[in-house]
Amino acid sequence: MKLSVQEVRATGMSLLAVASSLLFAVGCGNSSAIDKVVVSGVVTLDGQPISNGEIRFIPTSGTIGPVSGGAIKDGAYTAQAKGGVPIGTHQVEIKAYRANPKSKTASAEGGAAEQFLDARYNAQTTLTATIEPDTETKDFQLTSK
Repeated sequence: MKLSVQEVRATGMSLLAVASSLLFAVGCGNSSAIDKVVVSGVVTLDGQPISNGEIRFIPTSGTIGPVSGGAIKDGAYTAQAKGGVPIGTHQVEIKAYRANPKSKTASAEGGAAEQFLDARYNAQTTLTATIEPDTETKDFQLTSK
């Protein structure tokens, strides 16, 4: 049986499409295999809820998954984007913002703001959290001293 040039090209294109689809499916399949949970909680500074801020869970070595987190509003947060926080151990970064008309940084509400928490809670964080399959809440009580 002799195939024409057009039949060979069509068969080659079909095989390429199938191979590409398989590679795409395998590549996408790995990220959905990561176990995650939605985590909510309360963040306070010296016993008072942080009114405006953000929290990030950053996987440490041995924990596989993306950085996750959420906005802090009136002390409460929920980390649910991308399916939640990966199971495992994380460094936790927390930032809190307050109004400052002279600042070039915008707050979550869009106005000028400054981040006022000590670097030990964000840029040089010492906070960690272990997220288990049954973790639903994780609260953080920060101090200014």
